[in-house]
Amino acid sequence: MTSPTSSAADSCSLFGSPSQVDILTSFVDEMKLNGNESTYCSICNEKFESPKVLPCLHTFCKPCLERIQDNIDGLRCPKCEQDCVLPPLGVSGLLPDYAFMNVLESQSVEKPPLSCTGCKTKDAHAEGHCLECDNDLCTNCILAHKYMLCFEDHTVISFKNGNANGIASDKVQHCPRHEREIMRFFCRTCNVPICKECTSEHPTGLHDFGHISDVGSREVDILKEKIEKSRAKLAELKGAGKSVDHLSNCLDMGYHKSKADIEETCKFIISAVEDRKDELMKELEDLYNTKKVSLVLYSSKVQEMTENLTGVSSFTERIMKNSSLSQILAYKELLESKLNHIISFNPNVNMQPIDLEFVSNYQAIQMSVRNTFGYIRNNFEGSPAPKPLNPIARPSSVINTDYSYQNGHSFESNMISKKFGSANSLGPFTTSLSDISPYEKWSNGPENNIFQNGTESFPAIEAPLELTHKFLSVSMYPVKSQIKRQKMIYHCKFGEFGVMEGQFTEPSGVAVNAQNDIIVADTNNHRIQIFDKEGRFKFQFGECGKRDGQLLYPNRVAVVKPSGDIIVTERSPTHQIQIYNQYGQFVRKFGANILQHPRGVTVDNKGRIIVAECKVMRVIIFDQLGNVLQKFGCSKHLEFPNGVVVNDKQEIFISDNRAHCVKVFNYEGVFLRQIGGEGLTNYPIGVCINQSGEILVADNHNNFNITIFTQDGQLVNASESKVKHAQCFDVALMDDGSVVLASKDYRLYIYRYVQAPGLAAITM
Repeated sequence: MTSPTSSAADSCSLFGSPSQVDILTSFVDEMKLNGNESTYCSICNEKFESPKVLPCLHTFCKPCLERIQDNIDGLRCPKCEQDCVLPPLGVSGLLPDYAFMNVLESQSVEKPPLSCTGCKTKDAHAEGHCLECDNDLCTNCILAHKYMLCFEDHTVISFKNGNANGIASDKVQHCPRHEREIMRFFCRTCNVPICKECTSEHPTGLHDFGHISDVGSREVDILKEKIEKSRAKLAELKGAGKSVDHLSNCLDMGYHKSKADIEETCKFIISAVEDRKDELMKELEDLYNTKKVSLVLYSSKVQEMTENLTGVSSFTERIMKNSSLSQILAYKELLESKLNHIISFNPNVNMQPIDLEFVSNYQAIQMSVRNTFGYIRNNFEGSPAPKPLNPIARPSSVINTDYSYQNGHSFESNMISKKFGSANSLGPFTTSLSDISPYEKWSNGPENNIFQNGTESFPAIEAPLELTHKFLSVSMYPVKSQIKRQKMIYHCKFGEFGVMEGQFTEPSGVAVNAQNDIIVADTNNHRIQIFDKEGRFKFQFGECGKRDGQLLYPNRVAVVKPSGDIIVTERSPTHQIQIYNQYGQFVRKFGANILQHPRGVTVDNKGRIIVAECKVMRVIIFDQLGNVLQKFGCSKHLEFPNGVVVNDKQEIFISDNRAHCVKVFNYEGVFLRQIGGEGLTNYPIGVCINQSGEILVADNHNNFNITIFTQDGQLVNASESKVKHAQCFDVALMDDGSVVLASKDYRLYIYRYVQAPGLAAITM
């Protein structure tokens, strides 16, 4: 591909047309009538004959323009190549170039002085001209026009008021429409000179016109002011032209540097792939040779035992056949030791089948290359959007067996972790999965790898359950099969898999601010993305790292509604809270030496930050500066907390995924009550409080379900989605009652649920 080239015409395209600067320059220059201007036509190279001015302000002879005119409606300027629209009369209707006409007239042979035509004196020289009488006047006639009542409304122009070239500043001009009439007036409304006959078409009241002698000077002054402004604009445009040249050079440099970087990146990736290929080939050779040697040795052992058995059997048969009983017993000790050795050898007739194959995921490789190779960053307005990538669902697998199944092929699970493990996926920020529960592996996905498999089922709970609080009041709710849930549909969805704006690799947390903007924690992309209530991307902040303003696996978000500050929790390895203002600017971070496994986060009406931790089953309350106000353990009541919300009574509502309910505590850690239960709120993923003060419990069992309770735990309403969602991360509530759902298919859905009479939604 050749490098893009830029021409001079292209560099000026920002100013409306390729030669706008030249047009303005020529216009200003042509206004400087200093006697040195060229009076020759650039087409015929002769002195102007009836010079006409085109709309682009270039002047040519009338016959020349008529000769080059290619259509009746317009022509192209020979100088600037701009298409010019002609008036109805064609070239004849164009304005004459009065300046050149006057210059040519002044350059002609000097004429004899005019004689007075206003009186009978033949020798009197004319000193002026009367516009009304249309007579050249001598000094006496000028005095008569000045003092006699019959000449009161007459306008006399003195020939002495000429310019340096001898051109009269108030030279008489006849109307092009009414040839006998002199243009004595100027219409400010239409911005054209008119004659007395034309005034009938410019009625007083609708049009503002006056005598040229009264308004002409002011209009010329206005034109001169605009010429001065044009000169200033010329300097500005020239500066802009230099800026365009500079930007063009920067564009060329950026193009060639980006091209070289792409080539270098490609070579690096090819080198890395070649290195990985060599590693795999060596690993394959080592495995093959090790197993091959083992099989050869085992085969030799079997062959040796077979030959020994054959020899012993042959010798024993010969002794038995040709020897007496006492002779046979003489060999008993020797033969018995050899036979016992042979009998003790037990060959493995049911050897494990050899399973040696190369396992790859072409879909994951393709997406990995797209998302890690790089992208073209630019700040061009109106640039084409990057081609959207089709979302790729996580491959399904079964984690409770030694073999997983992907794309119709079976292979050992440890090979997947070896091939697509997290050790090299995100540089130095790695975390061992050995201390993460099977359920959290399902809920979070792998810590550092976006291409790991999810799961399709919940693992069994290994720890013994305490029935004291976990199943209180479950019988008061009907089982799920007895609930008639209202159907709800989403009215908006957005997002897809990827690393560009509006794309996600793991939208694990969602919150809504006071303006109903949707704030999403894009965990594996190490950033926070903000969208409006219709799902349109607004901005993002954060990048992978541990410094201020950087994020590392943000997994939950909350909002301080009055200030708009955004609270972000990070999971392993940092385990901390970061605060950003509503514009995405870093404020502070804290909690790294206190938190262990932050899972749910919310903010109360006094700005206190409440964090619910999984694994350690603990609740910690911070102030905005990161000071710990309260903390308490609740391992007796919680199994896997994943969502938290508070009311104005300082009651903390925590959704417990494994206990299938919401547990309520006060700020001192005292357990108050349970809301929901198995059969009604199975595997809840989050909890919210609507503007009516009702508790919304969201779960993802079979469908996306919303179950509504009073704060005391009375069932109010129940809804379910018409479409199924494989797995979901988090929910948030908007002011209009819409529910924002973050799903594992890399999308966010906005649902509206319809309130219905509570008990009417239940059928027994």
